[in-house]
Amino acid sequence: MTTPVDEHTKAVEEELDAEYAGAGWWGSLYRAPRQRRWYRLIPNDEINGAQRADLVAWQTRPRRRELVPVVRSEQGEQRQLGGRWFQVVSYETDARRSVADALDSPEPALRVAVLAAVLRAYPGWREAVGPGLVPLPADIVLAGELGPLLLPLPPWGAPSLAQLTDAPTRIAHLTPEAACGLPSRDRDPGLHSLAVAARHCFENLPADDTGRLLQRAACGTVFTDERREGRLPSWMRRVEPVRRVRERLREMTGPHTARVGDTDAGELADALDRARDAMDPVTAVKALRAEGGPRPAVGLAQAALVDRPSYELLLLAAEIAREDLHEPLEALSLLERAVQADPGRSEAYAAQLSIIGGLWQVVQGGLAQATDGSFAQRLNDTARAAFERLPAELRREHAHEMARCLIGQGAYAEANVHVHNWLHDNGKTLMWWRFDLMLDYAETFLLLGRHDAAAQVAEQVRAGLGRLREKREMTTREIHEHGMRLAALDRRLLEGDG
Repeated sequence: MTTPVDEHTKAVEEELDAEYAGAGWWGSLYRAPRQRRWYRLIPNDEINGAQRADLVAWQTRPRRRELVPVVRSEQGEQRQLGGRWFQVVSYETDARRSVADALDSPEPALRVAVLAAVLRAYPGWREAVGPGLVPLPADIVLAGELGPLLLPLPPWGAPSLAQLTDAPTRIAHLTPEAACGLPSRDRDPGLHSLAVAARHCFENLPADDTGRLLQRAACGTVFTDERREGRLPSWMRRVEPVRRVRERLREMTGPHTARVGDTDAGELADALDRARDAMDPVTAVKALRAEGGPRPAVGLAQAALVDRPSYELLLLAAEIAREDLHEPLEALSLLERAVQADPGRSEAYAAQLSIIGGLWQVVQGGLAQATDGSFAQRLNDTARAAFERLPAELRREHAHEMARCLIGQGAYAEANVHVHNWLHDNGKTLMWWRFDLMLDYAETFLLLGRHDAAAQVAEQVRAGLGRLREKREMTTREIHEHGMRLAALDRRLLEGDG
């Protein structure tokens, strides 16, 4: 992240050979990962001798995994930089990013994942530093597999009013009590600060002047007048886990809360994880479908597709439209969008064939009266294109669906040849165990008036089902389905003979 800086900060960057990384709870943070250093610069006139001794004492403390080590500064603990004297705290880490950088990410799920990890680390930081710990996003670095690490500082409480007003982000993270100059009795100020950071995953921090912002912090309404939805797409705001965690964060950072001091940071992290999972549109749509809301699920999918086109989401929405809502035309429309999104994938073609194969009875029935034939032609064109675009190894698997399409449109001779070709492996071996195709074969003979051939294939099916039933090489459900279709074919043969 490139943080906007003023002329004084640019001068400090040049003299320190480091990049400004943001305002910490005390001082400003600079990073120099190539030198394995981060620096905290605290104006000399903001701390006293005892506080300087506290900072130096951190250099000899035993190292802890969750804290970035404080080390001696190569050029001394006090330096004049950009024309001003600072107490310099040096940290040893090659981390390149902080939580402040992560909060600038355009991806909501990434922001939320980082804050969940921070909240899980917070109890360890508080134990190591003390109950006065108040971490700001820039006080926490992201160290790859090590996760979020704290740039530690003695628990001095809130900085002076001059320091607060020097960096509005500090004011935004104040508890309402601290903003009023009162002790934060039931509220953990460190957890409050992280809750504000978590809200920033979902909402924009206001751009007020420091005086106005301090008033709002005192009232516990830092975010209230802003467009709180600005950092989330509209569909994501409708997802229940996101709604719940946002409401909880509003309670935690509001003016009246007796529960924040007792809130387990791990529980809030779990809630953020659930919200992050729900930010995946496929996951969110599946959850809504499982709750018994297929139509809202398709609506959510349609809204999410505006923000994030996705082949998987289009397939899922088509499946729900077909299976749950019994709207095959809506399903076909979604599948056509999937084909356009990724013509190289086969799932949408297979689904198109399956739907169209079952639509012909409707098309030839009542729907035929409402169309001029162009709709049936479009179905025919779609089915043929879908089958041709399937990879060669998948065409045999979906030959039955194509056969149903050809039979449905009345192309009986073409369907007969089609089935014959796909029933014979390498043009020789009859795959009698493909009962779906065998029954298609018999039906095409019947429709072509070749009853003897149809009856012969029907007997082959009957014998094959018997063999597999005895050997238990096919499930009872599959045998029943093929048996029911065979029985229907037998009735048509008898009617033809009569």
